[in-house]
Amino acid sequence: MSKLGASHVAVVVGGGGTIGAACVRALADTGAIVWSLDRSEEQAARAISGLPGAHRSKACDVTDAQAMAALAAEIGPVDSLIYAAGLNADGAVVDIDWSIYRRVMAVNLDGAFHTAAAFAKPMIARGKGGAFAFLSSTAGLRGEAGASIYCATKFALIGFTESFAAELSAHGIRANAVCPGNVDSPMLREVAKNIADRTGADAAEVWESMAQSGAATRLVDPKEVANLCLHLVSPASAAITGTTIRVDAGAMLSA
Repeated sequence: MSKLGASHVAVVVGGGGTIGAACVRALADTGAIVWSLDRSEEQAARAISGLPGAHRSKACDVTDAQAMAALAAEIGPVDSLIYAAGLNADGAVVDIDWSIYRRVMAVNLDGAFHTAAAFAKPMIARGKGGAFAFLSSTAGLRGEAGASIYCATKFALIGFTESFAAELSAHGIRANAVCPGNVDSPMLREVAKNIADRTGADAAEVWESMAQSGAATRLVDPKEVANLCLHLVSPASAAITGTTIRVDAGAMLSA
């Protein structure tokens, strides 16, 4: 991967999360100037702590369209943006509380829409192109029992990304979706715990089974997801837009 350099300004939304923080580090390692955004300043700042360079962090509320537009105006035109913000919720459709449904939709889907609109406008006005990467999931490619809300947001995010890419192509701006499989993260451990609680299974066994999905024999390292995101927002992927790429260690393949 070629160095992006300090002339490349990147934004990572959800920079305080496991994958988001890995994306911040991957971008910073190429010399890019990175803005880490998350729901609290503390979470956002944690991702850039100790990294050399003039990186910045700021709290944001992706569910507030006006606030995201104001933040994009404050930051100014950027060269790339990775949307890694996301929530999960387990449970059957007949049991899920509407407030949980709305919260997950607000962050995973509405937030991506608000963020894309806010940061694409100054990119278009500047006229120098740019690139977006949106974190979907293999759960956006295949429905999973007990994950209806999460799957719905991730399926929708892929469709949104394809449409967004088509709209921006004339401006030299690209957009792609990344679908991680089971990533070794606190979020996945929480999912494993919830499955165990709901089914009465042993939590350790549930966790181990998550590394054995499809043809996969291991979990995905967050750095592997970050490396793909980095590639997609770099000039090396200048001809790639409107695509959806899995990084799942073979989880979607037949064993």
